[in-house]
Amino acid sequence: MPLVQSIHPFSAATFAVWQIEEEEAFFQENLVLSAAENVELQTLKDRRRQEWLAVRWLLHHISGHALRLPLAKDAFSKPFFTDQPGLACSLSHSQGLVGALLVGQGGGAVGCDLQVLVEKMPRLAPKFLNFRELEFIRDHTYADQFILQHLLWTAKESLYKAYGIKELDFRAHLQVDPFVLLSGKMTTTATIIKDNYRQHFQLWMEKNECPDGTPYVWTVCTPLEV
Repeated sequence: MPLVQSIHPFSAATFAVWQIEEEEAFFQENLVLSAAENVELQTLKDRRRQEWLAVRWLLHHISGHALRLPLAKDAFSKPFFTDQPGLACSLSHSQGLVGALLVGQGGGAVGCDLQVLVEKMPRLAPKFLNFRELEFIRDHTYADQFILQHLLWTAKESLYKAYGIKELDFRAHLQVDPFVLLSGKMTTTATIIKDNYRQHFQLWMEKNECPDGTPYVWTVCTPLEV
């Protein structure tokens, strides 16, 4: 298993990234799936199917449990542990990479996202960044703008997963605060604002690369008490 990294971004949290090299048979032999999971798996094909299996295997791996904890999805497709209400998790995948976040002690509304760097991101950025965020990245070189666009995408995806109820406008409802772009780990804050709902979040971010040189970024978020 090529475990790219495993860190503890905040208390009681583990976030891990894994680059898939195994065949599907490896996961089929090492994962005990529920009936509902088997049904969902049959709707997937090719790489998406491998990523679906791999991210669940990774989540089990970082849990440290000998037997896999049963995992299900709520009405909004957010994963949760059926018999461990004190644990929270979030999953992500991107072009053969998978990421899993596991949080204990009543983790609550947490989220994670990772993204392999892709050339189309500058074209997509105006669709998910608001005016303030676009102004923030314009103060940087083109190369740094490219990285920031990916970081902000993962930031907003992680917030979307933490919210968990869908129906969010990435530009109107998700606001990520400016931060200093570093070569390693970074932190910032963000806010979800929709109707009467308002919640601040702490974000941890990083730009990294796989052993084969594939560059990627990730973000993990957790609610801030105000």
